[in-house]
Amino acid sequence: MVIRKGDQVLHAEEATYRQKTGMVSVRGNVRLEAGGDVLRGDSGWFDLNRQVGRIEGGRLFLARNHYYVRGDLVEKTGPDTYRVRNCVVTTCDGPVPAWSISGSEVEVTLEGYGHVTHAAFRVRDWPVLYFPYMVFPAKTKRQTGFLPPRAGYSTRNGVEGELPFFWAVSDQVDATFYPHYMSRRGYEQGVELRYRQGEESGGVFLFDLLQDRKDKDMTDEDDLAISPYKRTNRTRYWFRGRADQEFPLGVTGHLDADLVSDQDYLRELGKDLFGFDSHADPASRSGRSLEEESSPTRRSALRLDRDGEDYSLQGLASFHQRPERPREDMTAQPLGGVYFSLLPRKWGKWPGFFRAETDYDYVWREAGSKGHRTWVAPEVTFPFWFLDDRLVAETSLLYEYNRQWVDEGRDFGNEQRSRRAYEGRANLSFQAERLFDGRWGDAERLRHKVTPSLRYRYRVHHAPEEASPWFERVDASSVVNGIVNELTFSLENALDARLRRQEKAARYARWCTFDLSQTYDLVEAQRNRGPDRRPFKPLAASLNVFPDDDLDLRGSITWNHYDKIIETSQLSMVLSVPRSGGRTDHYELDYLYAVEDEKTLSFSADIFLLWGFSAGMALSRDLRLGKDISRSLRLGYNSQCWGIDLVVEKQYRETRFLVVFDLLGLGEFKGGRKKSSLVRYWRRD
Repeated sequence: MVIRKGDQVLHAEEATYRQKTGMVSVRGNVRLEAGGDVLRGDSGWFDLNRQVGRIEGGRLFLARNHYYVRGDLVEKTGPDTYRVRNCVVTTCDGPVPAWSISGSEVEVTLEGYGHVTHAAFRVRDWPVLYFPYMVFPAKTKRQTGFLPPRAGYSTRNGVEGELPFFWAVSDQVDATFYPHYMSRRGYEQGVELRYRQGEESGGVFLFDLLQDRKDKDMTDEDDLAISPYKRTNRTRYWFRGRADQEFPLGVTGHLDADLVSDQDYLRELGKDLFGFDSHADPASRSGRSLEEESSPTRRSALRLDRDGEDYSLQGLASFHQRPERPREDMTAQPLGGVYFSLLPRKWGKWPGFFRAETDYDYVWREAGSKGHRTWVAPEVTFPFWFLDDRLVAETSLLYEYNRQWVDEGRDFGNEQRSRRAYEGRANLSFQAERLFDGRWGDAERLRHKVTPSLRYRYRVHHAPEEASPWFERVDASSVVNGIVNELTFSLENALDARLRRQEKAARYARWCTFDLSQTYDLVEAQRNRGPDRRPFKPLAASLNVFPDDDLDLRGSITWNHYDKIIETSQLSMVLSVPRSGGRTDHYELDYLYAVEDEKTLSFSADIFLLWGFSAGMALSRDLRLGKDISRSLRLGYNSQCWGIDLVVEKQYRETRFLVVFDLLGLGEFKGGRKKSSLVRYWRRD
């Protein structure tokens, strides 16, 4: 017999239905379906009007959360609430679940929580842990609750444990707390706060605090390898964050925060498997990255900007912290400034375009000179187009004026200085393209663009004896009397694909770029005729390949003609290999080389194996020294309802071990499937 009412469908071998009251008594293979949830049992009754009822020998399946609940008596106490006596709860399929929670009674609210009294956590049929009272999430949306715990061991930190807690404050605000215990160092508390107000407003802030029990031994090689500076154990911390906020009148604010207690804190705990790299990256949304962990300064800044149709106005205040706290800090701090840019615009029938930039800064130093700096740079440009805009000829003239006022300081006293410079540029470029018909995957046509360009630049100061203002970048040592006189030839190539997927409109997507650039220094060519004359600057080449979302390959190189060596090179690759079952393998490669400076290789892989197993590895090696900077190995197993990851990492002569357990329904979810926090650490999506 089948009875239907709304989205409720009741099946039973025998049933008595009272249409006026909506009451139904059922017996034999009872099954009630409502909104995807299924309640089975031997016999019972239901009130279809109030959506309540009870069933004996009940077995409940909550589809939205993939929960199985069975008990001697199952009561449906409301549209989204249930009560079960002598219950067993699990998310595992099959008659004998890999794990389950049993209790004398459980109350479950969909998109809420389940409350279990006298709960026992079981592995198979074996009780492992007992809880007088236990709460578990029954939500598919953002939910407050504990995240998967972590446990591990480090030769520097000792036994480690962390139990993150997620707090869904509201639809716009949430926070994660990271209580982290280290047997040799003490208790570290971390908190991560996120908020969002619309598409353009939001932010992420993180704060970590540690009362360290481990002193720094200035005679220990391992401690000195971190940094040669002393530190104290008084309240070690790191505060960082990024925020963007829209204000009235078209004003947008951008806040960058980065303050640390000492220079060792990030190097000791930043790359820890429990550490900062396993937390959110504030730059993921803002696009403004943090300083490297080894950077000598940490930058904090506040910028307010307003952009019009033909101008940009910005106000900026910034502070550069020196974590090692030198006795006399002479770091220039632009505490306040204003920048204005007038975008290129035509004036009447005049054939050229006019643009201008100007800014003002007040620069402060703890030790040394302090003062004001202003800069003005008007520019006129004359572009000409020929051959259906394929041939472009452009000339421009630029004037720069810098002035400074020193308020005080032992170095300069009260004085004023200025610098004036004139710059002329000329550019000639031609664009040609060719179409190639055919099928290349999703592409139905390829378009190759090639753009050869010839650029000339001449720059000279008003007077060679003018000193460089104290907050300006010093001209390169190769510049003679501040004169720049150079000619550059470049060849730019781009390969675009015309894509048509399903019934959507066709579109062009860039698949590849390849650029070459060669500069000839006319000042160096006239300097002398000896063997030291080197007018040709290094040849620069770059290649970027990104045919789809699964491959991103980027590389660059510079070649010294005279020494016949590669001066710099860089290669990065991100490769994703789709597998069956919605799984994806990930590979990353980074190579950096600078002659007599750096030669490092980093590689990581995250691979799915057979029967639910997966493996990962990460290696960073200094090829010049022939030593590993860090290396990691991971082995994981994921079944239908649980997973485990084992990780070992060695860095800074320190070895760390980590174990992470995940239980479907008690852990966290991402993209409809649970993804362990460890996978996020390895891939840092």
